[in-house]
Amino acid sequence: MHTNKKKLKLGRVFVYSLLTVGSAIMAYPLLYAVLGSFCNIEDFIASPIIPIPRHLYLENYTIMAKASFPILLWVKNTLIRVVWYITIPGIIAILGGYAFARLEFRGRETVFTYLLSSMMLPGIVFWIPTYIMLARFPGAGGNNWLGQGGGGFINKWPALLIPGLVNVYYIFLLRQTFYSIPEDFEEAARIDGANTLQIMWNIYLPMLKPTMTVMVLFQAVAMWNDYQWPLIATVGNPDIFTLALGVQRALLTGASLKGWPPGTAITDYPFSFALATAASLPTILLFLWLQDYFVEGVQGFAIKG
Repeated sequence: MHTNKKKLKLGRVFVYSLLTVGSAIMAYPLLYAVLGSFCNIEDFIASPIIPIPRHLYLENYTIMAKASFPILLWVKNTLIRVVWYITIPGIIAILGGYAFARLEFRGRETVFTYLLSSMMLPGIVFWIPTYIMLARFPGAGGNNWLGQGGGGFINKWPALLIPGLVNVYYIFLLRQTFYSIPEDFEEAARIDGANTLQIMWNIYLPMLKPTMTVMVLFQAVAMWNDYQWPLIATVGNPDIFTLALGVQRALLTGASLKGWPPGTAITDYPFSFALATAASLPTILLFLWLQDYFVEGVQGFAIKG
């Protein structure tokens, strides 16, 4: 008995040590960026492994306030996309998950397998076809009804709001969660006279809260950090720049804001770290706010799946 307890303690020590080392490795880039954002270029170059500022250097942050960056516009545009891509794909995922888990219809498994097969292709494969479809959208942006003559939805809000409204992964996630909920709840509600909408709102949605929190966090972070598609589809219209695209544009002006001579070849990494730290702060706060539901949702899905 004593030997088993000793083995158990040694096993826990090993697991906790492994988790500690893994956590340190995962936290290292964030710590590197935060410390680097408080360095000047000389301190940063002098400490290649981990930047240690010899004195607190705040200019990387203060020049953001002094510069004429339309940060509030970038944040507003990004928040519009975050709310849109949480709401619409979330509703579609809930309804789709319910349909594939609860409704019986011919070809259900075939359709679901077809949807899952789309996840085997990386998203980059769809960029060019999506761009062409938006650029040739009939009747939009000066196009005729054959999709010729204008720019379609390129450099306009629809280019940021139309692609990706159906997220197959979230449909799969919600389907598995519906499977884990006993059907007795729905049957009892129908006996009491509740319709499908009332059952979804009053019974299923409270039970789906952990899973929905996982979806909200994933989608919010994805939209907050989305850079490549806005660069492709909206780079010609600064009025709809998102935060990631705006930060990249701001990074190009960092050297001039600090008074460096034109043509300076040194990359201002501390300023880029300051921009990245400031841009990442909202998503970190969002995770800290929802972390309990997030952990519950991930653990529950792992057990139920």
